Amino acid sequence: MPAPGRLAEFTVEQRVLFHLWDHPLSPSEWEGRPELTQAGISKEVGIARKHLPRTLKRLLEQGYMDQETRHVPGARQRCRVYGLTDSGKAAAEQVRANVLGREVLVEGEVMPISDLTGHDMPLLSVLSSIDVAGRFLPDGLEAEEADEGDDQDGESLYARILHRAWRDGKLTEDEDSMLDEVSMYLGLEPDIVERIHKEVESERDKAGEYHISVFLDVLEVAWLDNIITDDEQAMLTALAASLGIDEKVARDVQVDWISEHS
Repeated sequence: MPAPGRLAEFTVEQRVLFHLWDHPLSPSEWEGRPELTQAGISKEVGIARKHLPRTLKRLLEQGYMDQETRHVPGARQRCRVYGLTDSGKAAAEQVRANVLGREVLVEGEVMPISDLTGHDMPLLSVLSSIDVAGRFLPDGLEAEEADEGDDQDGESLYARILHRAWRDGKLTEDEDSMLDEVSMYLGLEPDIVERIHKEVESERDKAGEYHISVFLDVLEVAWLDNIITDDEQAMLTALAASLGIDEKVARDVQVDWISEHS
């Protein structure tokens, strides 16, 4: 589904600040709540859980947030939960002040966002219910904005970008961060992103098997005279690289194959 409402206009850090502001950590050293765990936060702010730790780390380093280990209902063991520090509350309040003054249309009437958000309607929920025309549609936004074709295009585009990022056989921290931003820009929910990653990894595994079979076919031809010359080795090394086979994997595959056929 598309990115909910206007959430994409805010950074992940800002969304986390909004979320933790509306869901303060209890003074009790024992009590924790699901919405304050990494799983709960990632769901509310619209980011894949595996990408959330980077944002939480930055907020911790800035002194905007504390983390504790507490009992969370339904969890088998104590979980790490998060809450805003005084400086975090000040940072959240500063950004919130600019947002709460914005006006939206509610059944044809102009109303500030501050009149909509409260205990029963957290700020993230309000923002996710505002359409591109600035209308607050808590019940009908999905139906009006969702378009299955666009969804599929967004998922397909993200999958192509992910395949491209994997071409060298690894995802760098910068690529991971870029993918995180792209997924939010395309409005892909965390569960959709996780599914695409699994599908791409599965496709890569199958492609890897095929590429190794191609490499072995060429190796078999080079080994017809029971020797691999320097030129042939250079050609095999270049072939492995072009097929996206890791250098060590290619070397091990070659050694094993030659050992079996000597």
